[in-house]
Amino acid sequence: MRLTVKPMGRILLYAVIAIAAFFVIGWLIGLVFGLLKWVLILGVIGFAVMVVMKLARGDKGKTPDWS
Repeated sequence: MRLTVKPMGRILLYAVIAIAAFFVIGWLIGLVFGLLKWVLILGVIGFAVMVVMKLARGDKGKTPDWS
């Protein structure tokens, strides 16, 4: 016995698949942009730490101390 799907059922099946695909695509896009946000935040924090360390060090590393 072969299982057949009537045309109306096939259209509804395609509609459900399309809606599920949109949900999955939306979730993936949200995940990518969420990760990008955290990478940018960590990059800004790392850059700020680097600038503060460079300012706190002063001229010690640039000129030799002859005294």
